[in-house]
Amino acid sequence: LVAAVTATLAAQDPKQVEAGKQLFETYKCTKCHKIGGPSGKLQSLDGVATKVSADDIRKWLLSPDEMTAKLKKKPVTKMKKQDFKPGEVEALMAYLSTLK
Repeated sequence: LVAAVTATLAAQDPKQVEAGKQLFETYKCTKCHKIGGPSGKLQSLDGVATKVSADDIRKWLLSPDEMTAKLKKKPVTKMKKQDFKPGEVEALMAYLSTLK
């Protein structure tokens, strides 16, 4: 519950959202993920905030192998586990929570 509230509050902070957007680019998430337009071979994140919970977004960021194991259809590429610095997960969650 606390994580969901934290994510909701962070999503309302435009600076946090912008920081998350920058981190999305810094970590080169666009190598495997697409936002806006046809996704082709890339995994689209359009509407991700309406498809999965804030808690699941956090789990994808922190434990991608665990989350991938739960999928019925395995992705073409494996999501790499990142060594996030303090505050980066929250910023990424804020940005991803805007994708509705």
